[in-house]
Amino acid sequence: MRKVVTLLALTLALSAPLARAAGAPTAALTVVNTEYEGTKIWVPSNLIVKKGSKVTLTLINNVPPDGSQHGFAIPDYKIEELVTKGEPKTVEFVANKAGVFPIHCQLHPKHVAGSLVVLP
Repeated sequence: MRKVVTLLALTLALSAPLARAAGAPTAALTVVNTEYEGTKIWVPSNLIVKKGSKVTLTLINNVPPDGSQHGFAIPDYKIEELVTKGEPKTVEFVANKAGVFPIHCQLHPKHVAGSLVVLP
């Protein structure tokens, strides 16, 4: 579990400056579903954007076949997608409210979740 926490902290540290550095009204991020020591996670797990940004997420499912689909949901933004292995999916929305919003897999509740952080 410590390795998973370390991996999540590292991905947050590496991904946060990318979305913040742009300072523009757009944010384009690639989020990959992977498996680490038996735990399935979306990496980066925490997405940071500015309020008002047009956000484009490219979702890629790279989990070994235990089922060909995994979910990606941000309920507060009414996003609920199924991502099939080998078929990247693009999701676009405007980050129109500041705060911290949970991200999870609606198909597999025990998978590690993340957050969408929308800065004011």
